[in-house]
Amino acid sequence: MHTIATIVAYASGFALMRYHESAANLLATSLAVDASLAPLTTIVAMRRGRPATWWAIVGFPFGLWAFIAVLLIGKPRASSPRLPGEFPPTSDAA
Repeated sequence: MHTIATIVAYASGFALMRYHESAANLLATSLAVDASLAPLTTIVAMRRGRPATWWAIVGFPFGLWAFIAVLLIGKPRASSPRLPGEFPPTSDAA
C-alpha cells in the first residue's frame, strides 16, 4: 500500500511537498490534489485550443505535471485557410 501511495504522490506532484503521513492519508490527499487540478488543467487547455477531453484524462493521474505541461505548451498554430486551386501556385514562366 505504501508503494502505491508513493507512486501516486510522485505522479501527481504532491510528493514534492515532502508530505510524510500514513499511506492512506498520502493516497487520499494525492487523489484530492489530482481531482482539483484536472478541471483546472482542462480549462487552461480549452482556452489554449487544445482537446479538453484528452487533457482531462491526462490531468487526473498526472496532476501538477499535466498542469505545468499545458501551461508550457503554446497555442496550436493556426493553418491559413486555402482556397481550392490556390496551391500549388501557377507560374506563367513556361
